[in-house]
Amino acid sequence: MKMKRCIVPSILLMFSLEAALLVAGRTSAADEVGAILLPSQGQANWGLGLAEEAAMAAAKKRPWKCCDQAVCTRSIPPICSCMDQVFDCPSTCKSCGPSMADPSRHVCQDQYVGDPGPICRPWECCDSPTCTRSNPPTCRCGDEVDKCAPTCKTCLPSRSRPSRRVCIDSYFGPFPPACTPSEAVAAGGN
Repeated sequence: MKMKRCIVPSILLMFSLEAALLVAGRTSAADEVGAILLPSQGQANWGLGLAEEAAMAAAKKRPWKCCDQAVCTRSIPPICSCMDQVFDCPSTCKSCGPSMADPSRHVCQDQYVGDPGPICRPWECCDSPTCTRSNPPTCRCGDEVDKCAPTCKTCLPSRSRPSRRVCIDSYFGPFPPACTPSEAVAAGGN
């Protein structure tokens, strides 16, 4: 019997506290700074939500046309930086700094929310690259293919098999990835 008398005042106290918060301009105690809000709790009092902020940032144009050395967070959407070393940063890049590896080259230090964009290499992969020993190297790819990649500017017929094509563009950047898995090459495939 004594327990029932205690429950009723407790419930009344909780309702009066909630009413006081409502009068003070808050809808619940969960609206405190640092509280974790569910998407269904509405974020109108806080300005833009995370989804809206990400959508606005993604609406901005990517500061680079293409990128081979993208460094991105694992968030959705990702926040990316392009670490490609170039002679001149694109005009869309707001913060261009010198490269740590080669002071004559520059790196765009802007960040972009979203997909880092297409690669700059004239080929997506290469099984027979010829590269200089500089860091990063300047590479050419000697692969004979049916059709050159869309990023290749100079695609010529192969000398050994004229029906095949070779992209003779050179590229300054990281060593290109192999097209054929190393297990297939070891087994004699190409």
